[in-house]
This record gives sequence, structure tokens and C-alpha cells, in this order.
Amino acid sequence: MSVEMAHRYGRSPIVYTNHTRYDLYTGSFTSLPQPAADAIMRQVWPEFTDYADLVITPSASVRDVMLEFGVRRPIEVIENGVDLKPFHQPTAPLSKTDLGVLETAVLVTYVGRLSPEKDVDILLEQFAIAKDVVPNLHLMIIGKGASQPELQNLANELGIASSVLFTGAVSYENVANYLAAADLFATASVTEVHPLTVIEAMAAGLPVVAISSPGIVDTVESGRSGLLTTKPAGGLAAALVGLASNPERLQHMSQAARSDSVRFDIHNTIERTIALYERLRRERPDLRRKKMHGRRIFDAERLQPVVGQLGKLLWPAEKEPASRRWYMPGHVSPTEQRPHDN
Repeated sequence: MSVEMAHRYGRSPIVYTNHTRYDLYTGSFTSLPQPAADAIMRQVWPEFTDYADLVITPSASVRDVMLEFGVRRPIEVIENGVDLKPFHQPTAPLSKTDLGVLETAVLVTYVGRLSPEKDVDILLEQFAIAKDVVPNLHLMIIGKGASQPELQNLANELGIASSVLFTGAVSYENVANYLAAADLFATASVTEVHPLTVIEAMAAGLPVVAISSPGIVDTVESGRSGLLTTKPAGGLAAALVGLASNPERLQHMSQAARSDSVRFDIHNTIERTIALYERLRRERPDLRRKKMHGRRIFDAERLQPVVGQLGKLLWPAEKEPASRRWYMPGHVSPTEQRPHDN
């Protein structure tokens, strides 16, 4: 709605910043199979972004994903940034003892929403494997979400509940104090675009263990500021064991992570964004738009092909029940007519 309203009434350049892997989230929040979700996004993403004069992505990897999905507008990469000072110098840093964890333990932490698309269940399973090899490993999960009860039950089933701390929601101002007690940061999510939590962890001096995926690979240099794996089944556990059992390597990566975090200072993000807006104000690409103001984004005739593709993906023709055939609003089935159409 906002981009259509801006296109209809705005008399200035329109910038759209893409902060979400909508192609992956579609499958996480609906029962659509991934090919069907991709079919939707191949139609919607290019149509949606055509209403903007320029697209910003927070990582080069996500830019490449959008190009693969057919986005046609110019794309600029401006990386996410954070205020590094609170993480470099936490105001009231917590210790492991404060959290009820032995000081001799290796404390892994995750920060984020507890919901299906974050794959925290995979993280718990991989942590359980790693703990079997490194008994003094502990996990702190910071955040809340609808999946928390299921995740707590999973920790019980895996026999690791006594080594997993669910903190619940923590105010943003206090996150740095919790990170100060940790030794590592870990995530199993592959739906990120350029996660702020990873940047914050690096600023706190925490090496990052994660799955190699867009957004993560733009932030963490595997072997320097963390370890990235291409194998979710076993790879995270191996990386956790590799760092938890090698204090010297852990220390070197901690220093590298803190050093590399400087690249993501919020002031760099602000300066680049302002410079881009100033350029657009000078160049006025909005005055050269080909699409007229007020044109609606979603047009039934234009979307009919993608609806047909979805129907084939979800219900093969030979098995497709008549009641499930897809028709756009305003279109009538070839085999039936409304009474007033006669």
C-alpha cells in the first residue's frame, strides 16, 4: 500500500529498502511449497519494485537474490549498521555466574525472535550433538516468540534443558550486557538479509557460528571472525566443537570479530544513505518514470499466468479437483457461469 500511495501522490524519488527474504518467509508462514512461493515472488517482486526509482539492499548477496527473481530497478547495496559503542563498552556487563552458569563453561548465545523461520530448533539439535563432545558447553537463548514453548520442550527431549537458558525478552539497552558473558554466537537461520544481531555479536567480540547463506556471508569471514558451514546437518555442531575445544583459536577470532565490526558502524550507514538521497534529489529519476501515477500494482489479467502456474504446482491437472481450480476475482470458470451472465 505504501509504495502505491507514494507512486500515486508523491512528487519525489521513491526508494524501497528490502530487509526481508520474502521468498523464504512465504514458505515459512504458509503451507505453500517452495516452488509455489518462488512463483509468487517472481511475479510480485519485480512488479512491486517497479514502482520505486531505486532499491536498497543491505547486502550484496540479497541484491543477487533479487536480481535472480527478476527485479529490474537499479539496486544499491548499503550495509546495515549499529551503534557499536554499547557493545564495545557495555555499561553493566554480566558474568556467567550472574546467569547461573559456571565460569569454566563455554557459553554460546543466540539473539532473535523465536519463530519457525529462525530455525532455532536446528540450533538446539546441533548444540546437543556438540555438547555430547564438549560437556562444558552451555547455550543462552535471548528473545521471545510463539515457538518458545516448543523449543523448551525440545530441549527437554534432547536432554539438554539444564544447559540451555531461555532469558525471554531483554531490552535492547541490556543486550550488550548479556553478550558480555558469552564466548560465541550461533544461529541456524538462512532467511537473513544482513542480521543486526550478528553485527552486534561481533562488536561484543563473539565469533559467529552459522550456516553459509546470503546476508551471513557478507558479514562473517569464515576462518577469521567465525566459522560458516554449508551443511546444516552436523556442520554447526562441528563448528561449535572446533571453537569450544580450542581456546587459543577462539581468542584470535574474538579479536578479529571485534575489529571487523568497525566496518558496520551506524555512522557509515547514515553517511552513505544521505549521499544516495542527495544524488537522487539532484538526478530526479522520478521525472523520467514510464508508469503513470495511480496505476494499481495488482492487475487480475496480468497475474493470471502466475495463478495458473500455482495451480499446476499445487494440484497436477490429472488430479486437480474442480473445487480447487484457481480463478482470479472477476473471472468465471470456463465450465460454469453466473445466473446473470445468461
